[in-house]
Amino acid sequence: MSECYRFGRCEVRPGERQLVVDGVPAALGGRAFDLLLTLIERRERVVAKSELFETVWPGLVVEENNLQVQVSSLRKVLGPAAIMTVAGRGYQFVVPVEGQPRGEAANRAVAPPNNLPHARSRFIGRESALADCATLLDDTRLLTLSGIGGCGKTRLAQELAHRALPKFPDGVWFVDLAPLQEARRVSAAVAETVGVQAGQLTDHLKGRRALVVMDNCEHVIGAATRSIESLLATCGALKIIATSREVLGTAGEQVFAVRSLSLPETTDLDDMRRSEAVRLFVDHARLVLPDFDVDERNASAIAEICRRLDGIALAIELAAARVRVLQLEDIRARIDDRFRLLTGGSRALPRHQTLHATMQWSYDLLTAPEQQLLRQLAVFAGGCTLTAAARVAGEEADEYDVLERLTALHDKSLLLVDRDSQTHPRYRVLETVRQYAEERLNEAGESDDARSRHLDYYVALAEEAEPALQGPGQDRWFAAFRHEQENLLAAHAWCAHAAQGATLALRLVAASWRYWNYTAQPERGYALAQAALALAEGNAPGAERAKTLLGMSRLAFALARYDDAIAHAREGLEIAQRLHDGPLTADGLRMEASSLLALGDHEHALAMYARSLELSRALHDNMRASSALNGMGEVHRGEGRLDEAEPLYREAARLSRAAGDRRGTATCQTNVAAVLIGRGNLQEARAALAEARMLANVAGYKGLVECATDVAATLASACGEHALAARLHGAAQRQLHEARMAHDPVDEACVVRRMVASRAALGDAAFEAAKADGWSLTYGASMAELDRWLGVDASAP
Repeated sequence: MSECYRFGRCEVRPGERQLVVDGVPAALGGRAFDLLLTLIERRERVVAKSELFETVWPGLVVEENNLQVQVSSLRKVLGPAAIMTVAGRGYQFVVPVEGQPRGEAANRAVAPPNNLPHARSRFIGRESALADCATLLDDTRLLTLSGIGGCGKTRLAQELAHRALPKFPDGVWFVDLAPLQEARRVSAAVAETVGVQAGQLTDHLKGRRALVVMDNCEHVIGAATRSIESLLATCGALKIIATSREVLGTAGEQVFAVRSLSLPETTDLDDMRRSEAVRLFVDHARLVLPDFDVDERNASAIAEICRRLDGIALAIELAAARVRVLQLEDIRARIDDRFRLLTGGSRALPRHQTLHATMQWSYDLLTAPEQQLLRQLAVFAGGCTLTAAARVAGEEADEYDVLERLTALHDKSLLLVDRDSQTHPRYRVLETVRQYAEERLNEAGESDDARSRHLDYYVALAEEAEPALQGPGQDRWFAAFRHEQENLLAAHAWCAHAAQGATLALRLVAASWRYWNYTAQPERGYALAQAALALAEGNAPGAERAKTLLGMSRLAFALARYDDAIAHAREGLEIAQRLHDGPLTADGLRMEASSLLALGDHEHALAMYARSLELSRALHDNMRASSALNGMGEVHRGEGRLDEAEPLYREAARLSRAAGDRRGTATCQTNVAAVLIGRGNLQEARAALAEARMLANVAGYKGLVECATDVAATLASACGEHALAARLHGAAQRQLHEARMAHDPVDEACVVRRMVASRAALGDAAFEAAKADGWSLTYGASMAELDRWLGVDASAP
């Protein structure tokens, strides 16, 4: 049986959860008993209100008067002098106590002295981070946990300190610097926590194997750094864990970046339950709804909430608390207004009472130039390069000055740096930070100017890229455009509000429509072009309008809107001829020819392709000549004249290859393969198709994938591999469906003939089953299967 605590006429029996007065059990509620036991066990010191909330009401948000009510009820039973109130700090049990319980409490008694707060909730995730930090702490004397506000630095530091207790027999002390208003109070705060006078701190810790956790150093970083340096220089056995939104920058500092919680890659339930962010959401939702769990009905909503909150622990905890009064779909719908939605939290940490408060805390620690740059970064969607940041910062901005401010924002955990091998480093803020910065941008009255500079920059970037999208540098520019896609869309959206917005909209579409076409996004590209033309209605037609119309024609063709395609082509061609613009005229002739071919007018289509070829050769423009030759090959293939189509395709491929146009070469080689399949030259067809796939991979030419997959299906059918043919056909149909695209009529006719043969060979049920299997494949899985069958090395340059 456990021993008891005895004082005066009272006896506290922890095992029975009873307070006995004069031998009679006292009427005491469960919270009051927990409060009494906590005060008795920690009677050697003042227990902070925050610590009492965490221990007596773990995981709950309660009003402070609840604590006062429980203290008052204890004083009525024990007498008014048993519990002392220490103004501004907390409470202390001051009556002499006899006895000590065995078991858990006894283990606490022999544990190293410490004031580590008891957790109010379970430690979720970060197992790998915790292990890494433990290893680092073994090898360093100063470990700084840095990261954005609300990411969980404090919680990680506390858990790390708890687990490290046995290694520090002389004590582990947790010092919260957040309440300090004056930096000079740092050393005094540490001394007070340890229990000595400020002047005695160094002597007290000298020679002791102790650990000090200095939490929230960022707002007193200079004084915190000086205090840490002084302690480490004098106290050889001392180790320090610091948490800060900004690294300290002192000698010997080991920095560990505390990242956002891991997010689910899919809504598969096993994947969801492995995600740290989801686990934290579920755990905190259970504090208010004990039966809450992730299931197939709510997985999508929980995953999106966690993703859109960037995996920030505080934001997820606050969102989870809202399940008490809102449905998950309601929470998801309100995430764009997250700073009003995500309120309520620990009273011990005022800056964490709302998501807005923690962002404000970080913002207030920035210099004025850093604040200005953070505001301006809000106009970017999906990050930016250094050059883009400097342009949006203003024409007078020095790029090196912008780099210094970007570095400062990164060091203060407000900016991420993304790197890959193909593009320059990109600077990105989490969406939560971006939304906060956008609020500040609007308040400062800087939004219109910043967004207009953003628009100007991306128009210039698109116009620089336009000629290269068909040349040797196309893979680099396509990679750049993929990174900048969200910025391109944001720039388009701002055209309606910008000065000269109509002209800029046409220029942007005219320069970028090929990107939308080649990346299998014709519907998006077409809608952007429509919006630009509507904005520019009434403007005098110029080259940008002609380019936009011809781009719309090609995008409409990909969407099988052939009547629209021919109408746009004719209007664009008319403007090009009026402007005596040879290259645009060649494009217009070719676009109209493609539409005529799709509508079945092969004779006129061939004549217009021929005119486009003649003009392109007169201009010495091999890429345009290649496109015209490829079109002429399409006419002959559609008429069944394979012997005439093949040399046209091969010449088109030769010209594209010579010009370094991988996209054009891939298109022509796919058509060569289709001809060879029709002629029964299957091995040569496989080689041509394999080259087309490799080139498309390198150039990032997703727009060719659907056609190439179905051409591969016809090859499999011709080879007698009918189940594979049906499977590849199913994959191609899904790709076309997701891209809202349609086959060219010439290609469609070839595919239909071969699939009829495979269906006959397999039977309807087997064909449909194999086709359904292909449809179920993701884009990546279907491409991997196709490349394996063709023998393509997807990683080859």
